[in-house]
Amino acid sequence: MLDASTARAAGIQQLTEQLSRALTPADIGRLTATTAAALIGADACAAYSRRDDAEVMESLHTHGWPGDTHQFARIPLHRGRPMSDAVLTGEPVWLEDAGQWRTRYPEMAPLGVSMGHEASAVLPLRVDDRVLGAVVFSFYRPRAFDPADREFLLTVASLCSQALDRARLYAAERDARAVAERERDRMAFLAQAGRLMEAPLSVEERLRQLADLAVTGIADWSAVHLVRGSRVEKVAVAHLDPEKIEFVERLERRYPRDPDARGGAVDVARTGIPVVLPDVPDELLVASAVDATHLALLRELGMRSAIVVPLLVRGRSLGALTLVHAESGRRFTEEDLTFVGQLAAAAALALDNAALYEQQRLVARTLQTALLPSELPDVPGVSCAGRYRPPDPDLTDVYVGGDLYDVHLDEDRERWALTVADVCGKGPQAAALTSLIRHTVHAEVRHGLRPAEVLRRVNAAMLRHHGEARARFATMAHGVMTRDAEGVTVTLVNGGHPPGLVLRGHDVEWIDIPGTLVGVFADLVLPETEVRLGPGDALVLYTDGVTEARGPAGFFGPERLAAVVAGLAGRSADALADGLLAAVTDFQRDRLRDDVALLVVRVER
Repeated sequence: MLDASTARAAGIQQLTEQLSRALTPADIGRLTATTAAALIGADACAAYSRRDDAEVMESLHTHGWPGDTHQFARIPLHRGRPMSDAVLTGEPVWLEDAGQWRTRYPEMAPLGVSMGHEASAVLPLRVDDRVLGAVVFSFYRPRAFDPADREFLLTVASLCSQALDRARLYAAERDARAVAERERDRMAFLAQAGRLMEAPLSVEERLRQLADLAVTGIADWSAVHLVRGSRVEKVAVAHLDPEKIEFVERLERRYPRDPDARGGAVDVARTGIPVVLPDVPDELLVASAVDATHLALLRELGMRSAIVVPLLVRGRSLGALTLVHAESGRRFTEEDLTFVGQLAAAAALALDNAALYEQQRLVARTLQTALLPSELPDVPGVSCAGRYRPPDPDLTDVYVGGDLYDVHLDEDRERWALTVADVCGKGPQAAALTSLIRHTVHAEVRHGLRPAEVLRRVNAAMLRHHGEARARFATMAHGVMTRDAEGVTVTLVNGGHPPGLVLRGHDVEWIDIPGTLVGVFADLVLPETEVRLGPGDALVLYTDGVTEARGPAGFFGPERLAAVVAGLAGRSADALADGLLAAVTDFQRDRLRDDVALLVVRVER
C-alpha cells in the first residue's frame, strides 16, 4: 500500500498530465478541485478565476459544498475575507480550526460554522506577479497543515495557475482568431454587397438581391423599407425557405399594415435612429397584433432577435434595413450595430448614387432632346430622316453628347438648311456649344447666306464664346438644299467633318470636300461643292461615331459604311437611317462608346 507521500507524488503526476490536456478554465477548475481534494482529504473544494484587475471572482468549479452554491458563483473582492486576502496579497491563507476563523475573520466565521467547516486552506493561483484566481480546500474537522500539506497544496496551486494561464492564452488566441475570421467574413460580405449594389439593376432589384444575400449568412429574415414621399414602403423581404416568405405574404394580405402606422422599420426609417432587440419581447407582438389569430401567426414566425438600421446618406434617411434571427436561435447585440450599420451605409450610398445617376440621365436626356429637332420639316418630294443614339452609360459617364443633326426651312427662299455637327467634348459645355451652333445656323440662314459664309459666322460666334481658349471646336457638314422639277441640288461645305456619301441605285459616291475645323482659326478654308440628287438618290451625312465605332473586328470604318449603305438601296429615308444605325449598334454589340448622329435625305421617285 502506498504511503501518503508516494500517493501524493503519483497524484501530482496524474494531475499534471490531466491539466496538460485541459483547454478551458472550467476543466482546469474541475480537475484541481476533484483530484487534489481527494489526495489531501478535503471535504470540499472550490476554484475561482479573476479576470485582470476585476473586483469580482467567478466560480470555475465547486465540489462537496452543501446546499445551493449558486450564491457563490460570483464573489466580490473585499479585504477581511480569506479568498480576498489571498488574491489581493498573493499569499496563502491557512485556517486550521474554528478559533482561527473567529480570530482572523469574525464576520465570516458564522458562515463557515453553518456549512460545518472547521479548517480551510485558501491558495492564490499566481503566475509571476499576476494572481489569476484562488482555490479553496475546506475540512469538516480541525486540520493542522504541516509542511508536507502546505508544500503539496502550493504545488497543486502552482500547477493549476500555469494551466489556467495557458488556457487563457489559448482562449485569447482562439478568440482573436475568431474575431479576425469574423471580420474577414464581414469584409467579404460587405464587398459582395457593394458589388451587388453597383450592378446595373433597378433600385428594387438591387434591394431584393441585398435582402437575399443577407439571409445567406447574417440573418434568418431580412427586409428593406424605402421612404417614398410621406410613406414608408417595404420593397423586399427574404428568407432561405420560400414557404416562409409565402407565409408572410399570406399574413400581410390577411392583415394589411396601416401605411400610417408607426413602429419598427417605419420609425427607424423616419427618425434615422437604429434599434437593437437582443430578445424580441412577446409584448411587442401583442401590441402589433389585431386579434388573437393574428398574434398566433406572428408568434409562429418565431422571431427571437432583431436589428433595424436606417439607410442614411448625406444626413437623410432613405429607408431601413431589418435583420431578424428566428429558427437559428442566434442573437443580435450592440456589437453587431457597427457591421450592420456599415452594410446599410453602403446600400444607402449606392441607392443615393443611383438616384443621382438617374437624375443626371434625365437631365441629359432632356437637354439632349432640346438640342435636337423634335421633328424634321416636310420637304415636297423629299423625305428626311435623322437619328441620334447616345453611348452606353455603362461604358462612359452620364453626359450630354455634342452630336447634332438638323433640317431648317428658310421660308423666304424655299430652301432647306442641312446640318450635321460634332462638338469636341461632352457635358454641359459641349451642350452649350451645340446649342450655339444650331441657333447661329438658324439665324444666319434667314439672311440668304451661302453655306461657307454660314460656317464662317458660326466660327466667329464660337471664337467670341470661348475668347482665347481653343479647347472646344467642332466639325460640321452644312448645306443648302433647293428643289426643281428633276430633283434637288445640295450645296455642301465641310468644316473638318467626315465625308458624306450619296447612294445612287446600288452605287455609293463619296463627297470628300476639304475644309477647316470650326472654332479654332479666325480664317477658314471652306470650298463649296454642289451635289445633284435625282429620284431614288439619297445623301447620307453622319458623325465620327459611325466610322470610328469599335467592335470585335476593329473599327466600323468607311468601307463597311459604304457597304452597309449600298445594301440598303431602294429603302426609304427612315429605313435607310434605321438600318445604318442598327448596323453600327450591332457592330458594337449594342454597347456604343461614342454618340452617333446621322441625317439621310432621299428624293422620292
